[in-house]
Amino acid sequence: MDALNRMKQTAATERILFVVPPNITFDDFVTPPANVGTVRLSKSDKPFGSVITDIPLGIISLSAYLKAHLGIDAMAIDFNVQLLREAEFEFGDFRSYFLNHLQSAKFREFSPTVVAISAQFSPSYHSVIDLAEVSRSLFPEAMILAGGNLVTAMYRELFLDTGSIDAICFGEGELPLVELLAASDRHEVMARHASWVTREKALAPGNPFQHCFIENLDEIPFLDYDILDLDGYQLNPTLSRYSVGAEVDRAISIMTSRGCPFKCTFCASHQAHGRRMRYYSEARVEQDIDLLIERYGVRSFIIQDDHFMGGKERPYNIVSAIKARQGSIFFQNALAIYALDKRFLTLLKEAGIDELVLPIESGSARVLKDVMRKPLKLDIVQRVLADCREAGIFTDCNIIVGMPGETMDDIDESRAFLKSIYGDWFRVFIATPIPGSEMYDEAARNDYFVINPVKANYKRAVIETKDWTAEYIQHMTYAMNIELNFVHNSNMRLGHYRTALDCFDKVLKVKPDHAIACFYAGRCLAHLGETEKAQEYFSKAQAYGADSFWKPYIEMFQIPLFQLGSSFATDANVVDISSAVSGKV
Repeated sequence: MDALNRMKQTAATERILFVVPPNITFDDFVTPPANVGTVRLSKSDKPFGSVITDIPLGIISLSAYLKAHLGIDAMAIDFNVQLLREAEFEFGDFRSYFLNHLQSAKFREFSPTVVAISAQFSPSYHSVIDLAEVSRSLFPEAMILAGGNLVTAMYRELFLDTGSIDAICFGEGELPLVELLAASDRHEVMARHASWVTREKALAPGNPFQHCFIENLDEIPFLDYDILDLDGYQLNPTLSRYSVGAEVDRAISIMTSRGCPFKCTFCASHQAHGRRMRYYSEARVEQDIDLLIERYGVRSFIIQDDHFMGGKERPYNIVSAIKARQGSIFFQNALAIYALDKRFLTLLKEAGIDELVLPIESGSARVLKDVMRKPLKLDIVQRVLADCREAGIFTDCNIIVGMPGETMDDIDESRAFLKSIYGDWFRVFIATPIPGSEMYDEAARNDYFVINPVKANYKRAVIETKDWTAEYIQHMTYAMNIELNFVHNSNMRLGHYRTALDCFDKVLKVKPDHAIACFYAGRCLAHLGETEKAQEYFSKAQAYGADSFWKPYIEMFQIPLFQLGSSFATDANVVDISSAVSGKV
């Protein structure tokens, strides 16, 4: 106890400012590409790029752990939430925007002794540099630290690009931060500790860095949600784009485990959490759920585990615990498809879960096995989709296109398979080389990058191989979106026009000028007998369809967008629902 008290006394005046950079580049925010959804600020008619506002569980875990062991003070600013709170945005770059906020009286009065920047995604790279340099100018006596998936994977590049970062944490930071901040000689800790990366160690040959994990996650106190602007996360545009799912009012993110045993070549989560699974106990998960309900009035839980389905009965017990408390659940990260048997799907439905994100990734068996190294067989996909439809669970299917080693024939094979199944919606993404993934290393080794990889965002192709160009992948990814979600929409084929219409309306909420969504929404309305409203949608489709962006897709799929007539109400390919449910269609 005396040792613990001495540690707390050492850090009694430690003030840590946690900073989360935008998960988007400045250019993509102020001038979003035509193929992405947008948001509008309250006093601006200009569309801005959509910003992901997931609760940063990493920093609130760090804050809780440090407060328990060192008695520090903490503040946080998440610039993803802050961007969506702006009434308008007139800055010429993010650096001046960061400076404007961090020099405000609130942060100057707090006067941080440590600025800790946490970044997960490639588009945040330059913002990490800007935030470090702005923080160095405003708080010259503070120690500037950085961590997170992105920073862990790109520590060498960051030290080459800025001199304002004192040290980078390799992987999870609870234990390394406690040891660093409790030390009388922090430079000595940075020099010897295998989880602290300094400039000298980063630029030396080799990679001697090691993770320093908490094995028993129950040792981490209840996360410090209080340092966040929790109301700001209700602005999350990501959840609003899913067709159904958990109620987003007072929704909150939780993570019940760390690690993932799988070795998918496009994933880099192991960089931060490793491949070995570590779990909070079920009793601890229930305790946290009760505290979230009691303190914050939460009823919707967004589960963000990298691999929730580990632990045999554990997934069933956690879902049952939330169900027993009348809570709703949304799995923002996709669940392992192989584990979704009828028993679990029945439990999910009973717990009020109406939508699942399914990580199908590809409709090519070769790509799944040899390119992605993903343990999934296509017959399991068909079985789970049929079981979900029978259970009344909407299926949101993740698809990735453009992996190194994937050929144009593979992509055609994938398209054919995906058109034959009955997923409710398909989210088709460009394969993105995440720093720290095998895909990234292969692209760098073979000189595949044609655009700076920090500009990758799942909607922009940044690599090309001997099999295809970046332009081809860019075009084909969006073409598959049009093909699977509109031209061959599963619910329209099944005659479920109201469900299909709801999906199209979701698209139009985030991209009102989506000509093809307007057209197919009109078709649904025509089938539903709402001819006047259908005509309104057709008129919008023609107006928006005049934009050159839509022309290649209208021509590619011969969409009769400019041909008005009675055929709109009669040309759907309706199939027998019983056959679809059994997987025979």
